[in-house]
Amino acid sequence: MNRLAYVLLLGWIGNATAFSALAGNQAAVIRPHSRVVGIDLGGMSPEDAAKKLRIWWEDQKRRKLPVHVDAINLVLPRMTASELGVGLDDVATVAKLPVLSGTSDTVVDAPDQSFDAVYRLIQPTGESVATVLKKAVGKPRPARVLLLKGTIYREPEISTLDLVESQLPEAVASAIKGGDSIVHLPITQGAKVIADDKLAEITDVVASFSTRFPKRQYNRNSNIKLASSKLNGVVLLPGDTMSFNGTVGQRTEAKGFKLAGVYKNGKHDTGIGGGICQVSTTMYNACLFSNLKILRRSNHSMPVAYVPLGRDATVDYGNLDLVIQNDKPYPIAISSYFEPGLLTFRVLGKKEPGVTVKLEQVGGKSWDTGVEIVHDPKLPVGDREVIEKGSRGHSITTYRLVYKNGVLQERQLLNHSYYGGGEKIIAVGPTAPTTPIIPKTTAPISSASVVHP
Repeated sequence: MNRLAYVLLLGWIGNATAFSALAGNQAAVIRPHSRVVGIDLGGMSPEDAAKKLRIWWEDQKRRKLPVHVDAINLVLPRMTASELGVGLDDVATVAKLPVLSGTSDTVVDAPDQSFDAVYRLIQPTGESVATVLKKAVGKPRPARVLLLKGTIYREPEISTLDLVESQLPEAVASAIKGGDSIVHLPITQGAKVIADDKLAEITDVVASFSTRFPKRQYNRNSNIKLASSKLNGVVLLPGDTMSFNGTVGQRTEAKGFKLAGVYKNGKHDTGIGGGICQVSTTMYNACLFSNLKILRRSNHSMPVAYVPLGRDATVDYGNLDLVIQNDKPYPIAISSYFEPGLLTFRVLGKKEPGVTVKLEQVGGKSWDTGVEIVHDPKLPVGDREVIEKGSRGHSITTYRLVYKNGVLQERQLLNHSYYGGGEKIIAVGPTAPTTPIIPKTTAPISSASVVHP
């Protein structure tokens, strides 16, 4: 006998035993006007009542029921009770009904009495609902706050969701019995790092800053777009810090970053992720104008074209980082917007009435870094070629001035920036050879060599 036949036999024996215990003898019947799911089972034997319920269930279990996850307002594909792993327990349902002996317990004109059906967990047909739920929800997702066409949108955090399978029969029973026929999946939800009510406190654009760049530099544009997208929507609670490198991650080809121009040791070079420093610099300036605390920042080895001296922020994964802290009593969010040739960062939070921020650069100095001549035998004789345009050295000090209703409240020292610059490098070709000097002859001139007019 195979396993399935054995299980069916045991089920049949169990049902027969249960019905015998209920009835006690062949004359026992269910109390008149006893109803289950609207079906009048009064006057039937327990065996016949169970059979009638099974016939009803054969149709009912094929109904495609709407399935909702109320906690995150998610609608799953419609599923049958069998697909949900829930079946009718006809034995347990009939066991709830009052039984008469048929001799002394005769009831005349008994009032209607309704009973709920009992359901149980079964092996689901097809993919389990837990698997369907996991695929639909995906991994836990942090809260995000975005600015789209001038409107602030809040995306609540999706924490861990776990299906409570033991409560599935009750959820299916409620759907079948209720008028809306919706299965509200029983789940437990992990605690959120950022509560929904905290997101609601982010209501304003505190400050914004934009930089421009050439549209034609495809790889550099691609890097700027990718890196800025990883920062878009990040939420910081009061006291939270954010590392640029920790958020954007390592810049590799496998992660979609491309080869583009970079500064390296005071020279122009190329590297994976070129252009990323324009992202960090743009965000840095938006944070400066939002009066946020800056924990780490470094300047480039040479000035950049898209911001004034002292206001750039270079990054290098594993080496140089930009780290900001939300030192405000309310949550903030970082918002980025990219379009070819333009990058904008905004800090979202609560705008403090009457507060304005200005940046001031003082004590600027610059100096010449010199010229280096290198010989290149591949160049044509006498040719010269600039292989590194170099940069003058610079130093400057930057302050942040915070005003309240036009009155200066604080003058903060932000940084002393030193740009070492780099030498201008010129390659020269070989020197032209010297023309040999032919000495004059002292021999007498023969008459044959004399030309007469």
